[in-house]
Parts: sequence; C-alpha cells; structure tokens
Amino acid sequence: MPKRSALFSLIPILLLAAAARIVHLTQQSLWFDEGFAYSIVSSPDMFPLIAADTHPPLYYVLLRLWIAFAGDSVLALRLFSALAGILTVAVVYRIAGELERGQVRMAQGRAPIFAALLLALADSEMVLGQETRMYTWHLLFACLSVWSYLRWVRQPTPARAAWWIGFTAALVHTYYLGLYMPLIEGLHALIFLRGRQRIAAVGALALAGLIFLPWFLGVTLDQIRTPPPYEMFQSRPSNGDALVFFLPKYFTGQWALWIGLALLGLVALAPGANGRDTVRWRPLGSTVFAALWLVLPVAITFVGNFWLPILTERKISMIAPAVAILVGRGLANLRHPARGLLLAAIVLYGVTTVDDFLPKPPWNVVGEKLARYALPGQVALMEVGNDGHTLNYYLQHLMPAGTPIRSLPQWREADPDGYPTRLMTLVNAHDTVWLAAWGDEHPIFDQLRDWGYVRTMTLTTDHVGNALNAFRYDRLPADPLATFVSGMVLRAAEVHPEAGRVDLWWSADEPLAADYTVSVFLLDEAGALAAQNDSYPFLDARPTTSWAAGEVVYDPRALDVASLPPGRYTVGVKVYTWWDGTVFPAGDGREYVAVGVWDR
Repeated sequence: MPKRSALFSLIPILLLAAAARIVHLTQQSLWFDEGFAYSIVSSPDMFPLIAADTHPPLYYVLLRLWIAFAGDSVLALRLFSALAGILTVAVVYRIAGELERGQVRMAQGRAPIFAALLLALADSEMVLGQETRMYTWHLLFACLSVWSYLRWVRQPTPARAAWWIGFTAALVHTYYLGLYMPLIEGLHALIFLRGRQRIAAVGALALAGLIFLPWFLGVTLDQIRTPPPYEMFQSRPSNGDALVFFLPKYFTGQWALWIGLALLGLVALAPGANGRDTVRWRPLGSTVFAALWLVLPVAITFVGNFWLPILTERKISMIAPAVAILVGRGLANLRHPARGLLLAAIVLYGVTTVDDFLPKPPWNVVGEKLARYALPGQVALMEVGNDGHTLNYYLQHLMPAGTPIRSLPQWREADPDGYPTRLMTLVNAHDTVWLAAWGDEHPIFDQLRDWGYVRTMTLTTDHVGNALNAFRYDRLPADPLATFVSGMVLRAAEVHPEAGRVDLWWSADEPLAADYTVSVFLLDEAGALAAQNDSYPFLDARPTTSWAAGEVVYDPRALDVASLPPGRYTVGVKVYTWWDGTVFPAGDGREYVAVGVWDR
C-alpha cells in the first residue's frame, strides 16, 4: 500500500484499539494480581519483594516510574498497560509488513492492515490491556524484538542488531516465558540464514542472554526452586479440554472461520494468467516464522505443564499477534467481495461480542463501604485471603489518613508467634474496628466478641455467589442513653461536626411491631429548629421491624449545616411514626433526648 493510504488506514485502527482498551478501564475493581503488583511497587524497598515473586523486575521498575509521573489511581495504573497494548497494534502492522515483503496476494499490501485490525479487536488483548500487570508490556517487547530481528535479517547493520538485542533483553527481564521469542528467532535463523549472518544471529541472542544472566543466577534460580502454590489452581491440565477452553479466547467464537483463514495464511494466492487463483507456497521464512510463533509457545507450555503448572491463558498470550498476522494473511488471499464480506463479519462480531472476560471481585465496593463512615482513630482489618493486597490498595486511598490497616492472613504468615498478642494490643487501642471478610466463618469474629466488641453494621456485596462482607464492630458503654416507650433503646450517640453527622446505636430487647422513624435535629440557642434528618435507621435500610432481639444497629445521620450561622447547637433525638405523627417519648417522659452539642 502507498504510505499515505496505509497511514489513513492505520490511524482509525489505533483509535479503535485505544477505545477498546480505555473505555470502561476502571469499571471493574482491581483484583489479586493487580493488588499484588501495586503492593510491590509501593514498597520502599521493592526488590526483595520482586525476588520473592515469580517474575523478573523490569515491569515493576517501569510501573514505579510511571506512577511517579502519572499517579497511582486505578485509571493511571491500568492506562500503563493499555498504552502498551495500543503500541503493540502498531508494531504488529510493521511486523506483518516485514513478513509480506516479496509475497504476492490478492489484496496486495493489505495483510498488515488486516493484522493490526484483528489484534485491535482481540478480546484476549483487551482483557490484559485493562490489568495492572506485565502481560501487555511483555507482548510489546516481544513484538519489538521480532520487528528488530526481521529488519536485521533484511539489512544486518550494527544499529539494528543493537535494537534487537536490547528489546530481547527487555523482554526476558519483563516475563520469563518471553524466552519463547528468542527461541523462535534462533530456530528461524538456524533454518533460513546462512554463513556469517547465521553466526551473527546466534551471537546476538547469546549477548541478550548474557545481559539476562546476572538476574537469572542471582534471583531466577531461587524462584524456580520455590514456585508459588497459587499457580496450582490457576493452571489447567494438559488435555483436549484445555485447548478447547483457550480456543475462543484467541480465535474468538468464530474459531472455525479464523482457523480456516489462518491455514489459508500459510500460502499465497495470486491471480493467474488464466483468471484462476494460483497457489504459491514454499517453506518461506516468513511463513515458518509466523507458524512457529503460533505453535511453539502453546506446545512448550502444554508439555511443560506436566512438570510445572503453567498452562494458563496468560502464559500463552504471546500467540495473539501470530494469530492476527496469519488470519490477516488469509484474508489478503481472498478475492473481493468474499474478502470484504468476511472482514465485515469479523469486525461486526468483534465489536459486539465478548469472548474473553474475567469478572473481578468488587473490592472497590467493599472498600467504599468500609470507608464511608470511618473516622480517624479507628482500625481496619481484612480477612480476605490473598485479596488483602487489593483491598489494602482501596483502604489506603479511602480510609482517613493514619488508619492502621492490617491483612490478618498476611500478618499470621509473617509473624505467627507474635500475631495473637499484637492483634489484641492493636484492637484494644481502638473503640471501633472495621472488618472486611470473605464469608462469615473466621476466628476473628469470636475474638472481637471476647474482647468486648459488638457487631453493629453488616454490608454484603455479592461476587458470583460469594459474600464479601463489610462489618463494623464497636465497644459500647454499659449503660444506655435512653429507652423510648416504643421499645427502642438508644445505646450510645456521638456528635461529629467535622464529618457532618451524628452517629447513633440502637437495640431492642424484643422484636418491634412497627417501623418507627428516628429524627435527629439541631436546635439553636433560642430553641428553634436549625437542621433535621428524619428516616428509618441506617438510611432506611434497617427499619425497626427488621431488628432481632438484642441486635445493635449502627445509625449514622448526616446533617446539612452549610447555611447555618456559627454558634452552638443542641443535638436532639426523637422517635415517632410518620403516618400519624405520634411521638414515642423516652421512658422519663421527655419528647426528645439531647445527646450532645454541635459547635459550628
């Protein structure tokens, strides 16, 4: 294609790739892998944590530099991956162009555009482009290595060799299974290069290996000796079912069409002199390279999985560009209008259908629920397994500054001997404990009860049938403030002008027969009403008929005081039924109970 035409075709494809990866970028919560990555890069000394992980260091170093520039919001963290995915689409266009040199097809010069378009629409790449992980950067470096290698093969200059070596070294410092790419390049060089260029290719790959050798000897060998247990349940067994599972992720739900086009991409169809299509196929370097790129990572991962559990979709994500290139070549082999119709069907399917999607636990919602009513001087605990890294990210950003935040599983693992005593010391220094728990069967519940805390709030978020719970525990005074004739007992009250609210705690000795309205109000020094909040307890979510006998209900009440003049206001609490206005006074006859003052 002329360069101007190619440019005008590539720009909308890159915009499509950007839209596919950036739209809804923050719709889902961070999940375990992302929270773990953030915990590493936010640590003052991250290299010991990297050494304890299963990945090399380059991505973490780059992410830390990116955070220093762009911040650590969810948008910023994931945008770093999305940008790499968008750049990969552009690089694949250049790779496909290198592979097409000297080949004649029906749609001459269109295969690179088709390849870029297919990768822009690839669901597997969209998923990885919306995660704070190294996978899109590993793929970008892999594609840059391929592009540099192919350019060096065509014109072996020292500068091109240096770019090839540099990108290959960056690749293996980003993701260990990036080693697949120098293996593919080495096999291609041994088969198709001759003489000094073959020797030079082997030398370049050896030099990239030497650059990686210090990290390999100093860190990687220890990581190999102690693989993490969580890989065991993420990996799929090496059987036909696993291949069927991966098929739509990389070949879409139109996998039969895509596989047929990929096979067609192994040959070249050109119009013959008699008007018939001519098949031209030789074991050309470009064809073998694309085929190796697709087959070798899957085959090695599939076989290696028998010894080390590594068969996951992320471990074979390197094949996505090869799939796009081969299918793009297949489309370029077809005549018009068949080519146009198939391309339209693929694009329509790609923009309307999702073949790969990972539902992430909504820890952002849990964190918001925990932090919504939190105040300084309280403590936050997490009993959520490995997801403590992720929830910790949200609590760090949402909780009041200085709030102690602890993941109990990580604490138990790091300090098994000192954990019980230090947990009790931490908790007993605070009257309010916020607790996130996956499910409701953990020893911490009994421990808090034994230490004198009462559960006063439960907010549950569902995740595919699992309960992600946000609890509030309070240590309340022994004597209640007031008992109303409705049967409602006001256990405690706190006035928080700095937070713009009044906190109440209620209970009842027996179930209540009616839904009573609680009014919290401010009276000025003349006794006139200045502000008011009337509703069922806890924002209408806990009407009194839902209370169990003896249950304590936390009831926060926000008050709008923006228009009030400075002064001291009395805070009153009243109970009534809204449908007839009947007031239920306190047991001593008071229509309302004064629970404090509000200084403004």
